[in-house]
Order: sequence, then structure tokens, then C-alpha cells
Amino acid sequence: MFWVTNRDLLLGDELRWVFEPIRWWYAYKLPARARIAELDPPHRITWEVTFIPGFYARHSYSLEDLGDGRTRFGSWEQAKGSSFRLLEPLWLAHFSFVKEASLKGAQALEALYQRTGSLNLDDLPPKDYAPSLLPPLALLLGAIALLTHRRD
Repeated sequence: MFWVTNRDLLLGDELRWVFEPIRWWYAYKLPARARIAELDPPHRITWEVTFIPGFYARHSYSLEDLGDGRTRFGSWEQAKGSSFRLLEPLWLAHFSFVKEASLKGAQALEALYQRTGSLNLDDLPPKDYAPSLLPPLALLLGAIALLTHRRD
């Protein structure tokens, strides 16, 4: 995620965030809004995205205690609607990216827990915004250069 409005998860609340692009060199950020539809802490959270006309998505994360300090992490996504079908290849690439990023995040949290014995926000590595800001900054600088270029 590039940006998230809230970290408190409450049933019925709205979530707002901005996804990173699926490749760091793509010059976009993807905003999203969703409603928490199911909440069973610490086992499951489900949110629904409906703010794009003709697009409905439902996404769930689940955690299952396997004992001996082990946990099974699950992710499930469903999407449908005319806007989804129109841009289906883009959405499928995006959903695949989210799945891979989620698994990497879960693995990073596991490694942190193995090292420290706890999970605290203060222990998380700081976000490096530089790679995700470079493409939009390059586009902006290029546009300024084109607009201010004087022909001799």
C-alpha cells in the first residue's frame, strides 16, 4: 500500500487506501474504497468494493491457528460486473500482484516475529517512498520541460 486512512478495523466502517502500481515503473496509483462486511478478529476480515460503477469485489483474509506458533494465512477474492469484464486483464494482473504482495508481507511479519517475539508497529521497517514516487515525478518534470521549452 502507498497510503491507508485507518488501521482500526470495525464492522461496517469504510476503508480507504491507495495501492502501489503492479510494477514500480508504472506511473499510477490506484485509489480504493471499501466497506468492512465481515469481521471475526483475529480470524477473518472481509471487505467489499462497490464504488466504481459496474464493479463489485469481495476480498477476505483469514488466519487459522495451527498450534506450535504456526498460523495458516488465506486470501480469497471475487470480482464481477461490467467494469470488471471490460478491464479484466488489468484487474487479474492487479489481483495477482496483491496476492503476491500479501504473501510477501505475511512472510516478512513471520520473520520479524521469529526475530523479536512480537509484532509492533514500531518494529516495522519504514516505508521507502522513493521508488514509487520516481515515475510520477519523472512525468511531471518531463511535462514541465515540454511546456517551458522555447523554440529558437
